[in-house]
Amino acid sequence: MGNNLYRKLGAAFLIAAGLIYTIERVGALIARSHEINALYQAQMFDVQPKIHIAGFFDNIFVPILTLIGVILFVYGFPKKTR
Repeated sequence: MGNNLYRKLGAAFLIAAGLIYTIERVGALIARSHEINALYQAQMFDVQPKIHIAGFFDNIFVPILTLIGVILFVYGFPKKTR
């Protein structure tokens, strides 16, 4: 396997990790907005919902894919030889 393939695989893993993380954060924000909307419809203005924004380590696949992507991406660059 050539260095170019390692770079492409590393980039693909990093993009996949970023995509999963982004989708998870968007889902959490949509769920939070639905919860706030339900509280306003029930006229419960004094109750604040507990805020939980998805963190980097909440989904086990995100750090694993990131680590694999960084390793493959760095390994894909040719080493200097004398």
